[in-house]
Amino acid sequence: MKKGKARNIVTWVLQVLLGLEFILAGQAKFTRSDVWAREFNQWGFPDNFYLVIGALELIGAILIFIPRFASKAALGLGVIMIGAAITHAIHGESSRIIVTVIIAGVCGLVFYLRKN
Repeated sequence: MKKGKARNIVTWVLQVLLGLEFILAGQAKFTRSDVWAREFNQWGFPDNFYLVIGALELIGAILIFIPRFASKAALGLGVIMIGAAITHAIHGESSRIIVTVIIAGVCGLVFYLRKN
């Protein structure tokens, strides 16, 4: 297999994984709104901010499947995950930081792979 083809396959696999992750995360903000409203409230965010994040996650999840927009989507989703990691760090939720940092890293990798 050629290097370019392998890179393309890896990039698509990562995009699909991120897309599925953020579809689940985004829709959970709407279907389990009581849980997310409480969490975001405890973190000090304004009312209904979880819905904004959920909508951005869903938009990013859709755009990450479109090669033309994938790098921008990955960048935006990565920024959301960095914000989540900072929020978890401020509130001493160390077990949640690891997951958000890994997802942010995958977003960064997709951004890099789609940019170049």
